[in-house]
Amino acid sequence: MPNPAPTLDRRAALKARHREAILGAADALIRERGKAHFSVDELAERADVARRTVFNHFASLDEIVMITCTRVVMNAVAEFREATAATPVGDGSRFSLFSEITSAVRGMDLPIVVSYLWGVLSQEGDASSSENVLQDVFTRATEQLSEELAQRTTELDELEMEILVSSLMNGIAIVSRHWIVQTGGVVDGPSRALWNDLMDRLIATVRTGYTPPS
Repeated sequence: MPNPAPTLDRRAALKARHREAILGAADALIRERGKAHFSVDELAERADVARRTVFNHFASLDEIVMITCTRVVMNAVAEFREATAATPVGDGSRFSLFSEITSAVRGMDLPIVVSYLWGVLSQEGDASSSENVLQDVFTRATEQLSEELAQRTTELDELEMEILVSSLMNGIAIVSRHWIVQTGGVVDGPSRALWNDLMDRLIATVRTGYTPPS
């Protein structure tokens, strides 16, 4: 009796290739157009698959767009992890850890990520909903990053670590909103300079807090 395993393996590999091709095509179309404005037929043509193949893998275009956005976010999280891993571990103090985190954040190309997500997730006539989605994108990674960064210090407990990371991540979401309002999400020299200025203000505020000067 022939072994069906090789056939199953080939089918699974083909399905995986088709799925990746569809998601890659969706990402390419979004980056070209700045919005998730494309039809199933356009997506299938770009992915070089049949229209029915798209629906064999996904329930709708909305599902494809959300998975594409999730991948962008996870890539940003992975970039943050790599940046923190490459940053030398300090003395484990609060000040040292904060400097390590902010150094990693500054090394990321967040304007590109924010511009991409805003272009995809923004809903005409419903700015508050778009802002909430963007806020969720940044807060979603707080727990995961807190656990990872906890390995870099013994001075902060679980609660303090989560407060530190969430303060910074929520602050980045606020910075993103102000940056989008002032730039429309366009990434160029002046908008990058504005992003850096807003990040400087965020980091200074989180670092110093609201303790009166001595």
